Amino acid sequence: MFYGIKRTKSRLSDRLTGVYTILFAVILFILSVGVFFIAFQFLIQKQSSNLSITTELMSDHLIEEIEENEPLSSSEILVEQNNDQYLSIFIYDTSGKMVNRLLNFPVNEAELPVIASTPTLIFQSGHMMLCSSRAIQEHGSLHGTLFIVQKLQSETAFLQLLGILLIGANVIGALAALWAGNYTSRKMLSPINQMIEATNQIGGSNLDARLDVPEPDDELKNLALTINNMLERVSSAYRQQGRFVADVSHELRTPLAVMQGNVDLLSRWGSEDPTVLHDSIRALQKQTAYMNQLVENLLFLARFDNMQSQLSLTQFSVGELFGELIEEQGLIDPDHIYTVSIAPLIDVLTADRTMIKQLLRALIDNSVKYTPSGGIRLGFSADDTQCVLSVSDDGIGMDAEHCEHIFERFYRVDPARARATGGMGLGLSIVSVIAEAHNGYASAVSSPGAGTTVSVYLPR
Repeated sequence: MFYGIKRTKSRLSDRLTGVYTILFAVILFILSVGVFFIAFQFLIQKQSSNLSITTELMSDHLIEEIEENEPLSSSEILVEQNNDQYLSIFIYDTSGKMVNRLLNFPVNEAELPVIASTPTLIFQSGHMMLCSSRAIQEHGSLHGTLFIVQKLQSETAFLQLLGILLIGANVIGALAALWAGNYTSRKMLSPINQMIEATNQIGGSNLDARLDVPEPDDELKNLALTINNMLERVSSAYRQQGRFVADVSHELRTPLAVMQGNVDLLSRWGSEDPTVLHDSIRALQKQTAYMNQLVENLLFLARFDNMQSQLSLTQFSVGELFGELIEEQGLIDPDHIYTVSIAPLIDVLTADRTMIKQLLRALIDNSVKYTPSGGIRLGFSADDTQCVLSVSDDGIGMDAEHCEHIFERFYRVDPARARATGGMGLGLSIVSVIAEAHNGYASAVSSPGAGTTVSVYLPR
């Protein structure tokens, strides 16, 4: 299991490193292309401007030579330009026939543009060249066309060097990004790795351990707090489960001991002593009924832990439900007086009627057990946000400190008295889980000798 976690962690680190490296490399490549393009445009524009000036000056020079009766075909005309090894010059007459030229480097004339009034960039034999042309014209009289080709030797070398440097920078940048991404991802994942290692140390015997919460208020801190909250819930549930098992074992131990004792009596004297036989059978029946009720309550609680989606919500009359309960109680409990209090004009509740009836029956049974005589009152009220079901009695009551615990499973204010009254400590737990399943809650108010009121709050 731990190996699988390490592998997953490694893959996450590799993915983060890969994403970081690719993103950085793409950005660096785009910047490099931008730098190269800007440098290229700057050099071309600069040389284009210079070539335009050169073309204009040479055209003026040719006009001067023509004014001195020097023909355009004369070799002497271009002698002065022979000192620039990066310029090749072509002179065409008015018919487009080349009459003179100066070749300082090879030029494929067939690939030259027909006209280049503005400097035009061409590529020949792996070299960048600029072409520019200008009419040789005097006083409206056209004598021919000047065509100049400039070889961008130094510019080409500079751009090649710049390209090599940018490629090198991209390679070095990508490697640096790879290292930085790996370092950063591992550093960022380090708190998570610590959480994983700390979580792996937590077990059934060490549920109180908690993760260290990182100082920065970020997602990792929220993750650590969330995990600690989850561990707190798991620990609480684990302890509750342990108490539950212990309580169940304790609850079953007493009736089993009683049943075992009566079985022993029956095996020894039951067949000869009718009194022993009768008392033992009655005791066995009582303990069997008690255990049966205990098991049913436990099964109900176990099923109801995830029962919210199973509720059958209907709208029903609370007054009618109270009437059913009082009628049923009158048949089995003639010693108490039952009264009903319902807020005017409010008699309808939307809930699972069967579950609410079981909830009220559990509250009534609890009041009956701890109210030797007197009245038991059923109440219902509501406002815009919630409904309140209540059962009040005039019984023995209890200290306020017990009120917040009576809904816990197997909790008894007085275990000895509860045993005498047949209490299991589960009735009010059933009330609580039914209320919670309806997104509500239960609370109790009581004082010794003044009775108890248990209220169940349900949303409207």
